[in-house]
Amino acid sequence: MVPLARRLHTRTRAAGGAGALALVVLDDVGKTYRGRGGAYEAVRGVSLDLAEGEFVCLLGTSGCGKTTVLNMVAGFEAPTAGRILLDGAPVRGPGAERGVVFQGHDSLYDWLTALDNIAFGLRLRGLPKRERRARAGHFLRLVGLDGQGAKHPAELSGGMKQRIQIARALAADPRILLMDEPFGALDAMTRATLQAELSRIWAETRKTVLFITHDIEEAVALSTRVAVMTRGPGGTLKALIPVDLPYPRDRTSDGFMAVFRQVHALIHAEIHPQ
Repeated sequence: MVPLARRLHTRTRAAGGAGALALVVLDDVGKTYRGRGGAYEAVRGVSLDLAEGEFVCLLGTSGCGKTTVLNMVAGFEAPTAGRILLDGAPVRGPGAERGVVFQGHDSLYDWLTALDNIAFGLRLRGLPKRERRARAGHFLRLVGLDGQGAKHPAELSGGMKQRIQIARALAADPRILLMDEPFGALDAMTRATLQAELSRIWAETRKTVLFITHDIEEAVALSTRVAVMTRGPGGTLKALIPVDLPYPRDRTSDGFMAVFRQVHALIHAEIHPQ
């Protein structure tokens, strides 16, 4: 039998990684929920590697299990089959090396300013006040909200609140950023603006990102690879599509449209199976 480390190394190289061992490995991962109504298989047999510095969009129809996958990587839920590794060690719960950004902004504290919301995790870690405020100020500027640090969440737009969430996650300096449809509730213009901002931030920080979406255009605009899931229940990984296009991406270019059509065909086949 081929040792796991060698198999993972080979899979990462084949997937377009940098040639080193994957930062995150999902190895034949499944999740089944059991309740009074019986068993419900959310995902099955998901195998996916994320190399350091990748931006991978996990794309699929509603109910395919993509958020379940993210929750397992985050450590919020445990797989019932297979395993998830981070730097070669099993994921057994949440950790500071994984920053999470949700779709809504309920995780912001209304009584704290934007700057103090960003610095909240640093405060829990015991960083001195001057250091955490300086760090929070840096990421406030990084997300384009310089001068807004004294405002409370009620004084901010939905898009600005999402920027605060991203800044707070980045301030903790995680190894990987996990994003669950963070722009899904925003209007089209704000969503496009934040997509462009996220691409810029990723280019500056080169954080590894796992981004959940059901929007094909968003996935192609942001990612280095698109991981397409089959429909649920029992969704699994259907295809991995590399997106070898320069940033910022021209959504009207032939290259962009070619990848869009490829991914669209995969999703269409799940919605309208033969």
